[in-house]
Amino acid sequence: MADNYQVKDAAAATLTFRAAEESSIKIPIVRSDSTGPQKLHLPRYLDTNGDGTGTKNANGNYSGGATDFYIQPPASTIYRIARLIVSVEDTSGFSAAEYGNTGSALSNVIHIETQDGGGTIVDYDNGVPIKTNAEWGRVCYDADLKTWGAGNELLLVRWTYTKSGSFIRLDGDSSEKFVVTLNDDLTGLISHYFLVQGYIE
Repeated sequence: MADNYQVKDAAAATLTFRAAEESSIKIPIVRSDSTGPQKLHLPRYLDTNGDGTGTKNANGNYSGGATDFYIQPPASTIYRIARLIVSVEDTSGFSAAEYGNTGSALSNVIHIETQDGGGTIVDYDNGVPIKTNAEWGRVCYDADLKTWGAGNELLLVRWTYTKSGSFIRLDGDSSEKFVVTLNDDLTGLISHYFLVQGYIE
């Protein structure tokens, strides 16, 4: 049975601490009626400028040169990314071996990594990047094709980093960014978005 501890902070908001028997670490759980400071949520589509002002729909022709869709915090700011949600919309008839309903796998790849001024920090596809619909499931498991019996189909992918390790921490002072690199002609897709969710530290 877990032990519960209660303390009062300066604003008289009640914090509950639950300590598991197997650990001496106490995890704070903030009550819903707390009046203390709240972290600012960060829902942001990756874009070509990295600050929310660039192109967000990644369905262009990038075969002539690799194009980055990314997010980068400004100086003196830290972002923590909990998960990435990918949406791929196309006409009906998706198959595992193609990307969207384009009729084939990507000629190049979709590559995902964090970078700083010196290059790659973490390669999230571990050298085996994405070429097909099915390969999203290989790297993050949660891949779901939505169909409604008629009209377009939508592939939704959820890659939850907090379930597979920890938040991705991006430090603006170190020029860190989370990057999805595209290098194929994706004009056949109706829409193609990369949404990150987390908070600003």
